[in-house]
Amino acid sequence: MKVRSRKGSALIEFAGSLMLLSAMFTGIFQIGYMFFSYEKLVHAVRAGARYASLRGANSTGIANAEFPRAVANVVVFGDPQPAAGAKPVVSGINADNVELVLGPSAATVSVRDFEIDALFTKIKLAGRPTVTFPYTTGGAK
Repeated sequence: MKVRSRKGSALIEFAGSLMLLSAMFTGIFQIGYMFFSYEKLVHAVRAGARYASLRGANSTGIANAEFPRAVANVVVFGDPQPAAGAKPVVSGINADNVELVLGPSAATVSVRDFEIDALFTKIKLAGRPTVTFPYTTGGAK
């Protein structure tokens, strides 16, 4: 008789363990996805800052009107002139989230007002990532 009364306890223990493991794996996935997206964003901002430092200042030190859009396209799409229908490197980012500051000797690129949309929450990035590169002459064209 005692054997029969213990028969369902394994199922109850399994259900409790399954809920705990599911919550743990979901949390691990969310944190991993957030770090993955942020790392992709860091590389995209670094590429945009490098592009700006190589092509940022013309002979008068002032960039033309289309240059900030080209830098934003490098950050968002990985290309200064993306093809129609190109996908952004990080889901949800657009050119309005990219800020370019051209100083006297360096170019700074940062991301403003962007949220990484993780599984259950949104992580707001306030001015992060930001990369500054000094101007480089004779860079690759």
